[in-house]
Amino acid sequence: MRSIQRLRFLSSPSLLSRFTPSSLPFTSSSSSSPRIEPTTAATPLTQEELTQINLLIPRLCSSNHLKEAANLITTAFLTNPSLESISVSIFIHRLSLEPDLTQPMYFLNRLKYTPKIQSFLLPICKMLVSLYFRDREAKKALKIFHWVSRPEFPCPVDYGLCAILVNGFCKNDMVVEGLRVLRMMAVGNLKVGGEVRMWVYRSLLREARIKEAQEMNEALKYVENGEKGNEEVVALLDCIISNWIE
Repeated sequence: MRSIQRLRFLSSPSLLSRFTPSSLPFTSSSSSSPRIEPTTAATPLTQEELTQINLLIPRLCSSNHLKEAANLITTAFLTNPSLESISVSIFIHRLSLEPDLTQPMYFLNRLKYTPKIQSFLLPICKMLVSLYFRDREAKKALKIFHWVSRPEFPCPVDYGLCAILVNGFCKNDMVVEGLRVLRMMAVGNLKVGGEVRMWVYRSLLREARIKEAQEMNEALKYVENGEKGNEEVVALLDCIISNWIE
C-alpha cells in the first residue's frame, strides 16, 4: 500500500507541477535561467515503482503528453536510479520525432537547471544527438552542439559526445562543424583518438583539401603520441576554419 501511494505521489500533478513552466521562470529559449534546488527527498525507488513508471512513460509518449513524461522522468531521476532502469530511450526516441526542438529543449533544460540530476545530462544528449544523425536531422544535432558549447553549460563535454558529433557532422558533409567540435576537444584537452583523427582526415580529403588533411593528421598524431600539446592543433584548426568560411 505504501509503495502504491508513493508512486501516485511521484506521478501526481501536484508534485510534477513543482518543476514545470508554471512554477519556473525559464523557457526552452532562455539563456539566463536560475538554478533550481528541488526539495524532493532522494529515496530510492522500489522495483514496483520503477515498473509502474516504465509502464506510464510509453503511454504518455503515445498520447503526446511529452511535458508530463519529462516531468515524471526528471522527478524519478531525483531518486538517483540507474539510467538503464528508466524507460528513457522510449521517451528520447519520441522526442527525436518532434518537428522542432521545443520539447527536447524543455527536457534538457530541466536537467540542466536541476543540479541534483545534471549527471544524466550528457548521456541524454548523446542519445538524442545519435538519433538526429541516424534520422538525417544533422541541423538539430548542430543546435544541440551549440547549446552544450555555451560557457554556462554545467557539465564538461566528454570524448563520447564529441566523437558522436565529429562522426555525424563528417558523414553529413558538415566538415566545418566537425572541425569546430575537434577544436573544442583540443581546447578542453580531450585526447583525440585515432578514430576521430581518421574521420577528420578522410572528410578533408573528400573536400579536396589535401594539404590541410595532411597537416591536421600529422599534428593530431604528434599529440596522440605525446610529442606535442594541443596548441598547434588549435592554431591549425583556427586557420583552416577561417580560410574555409571566408
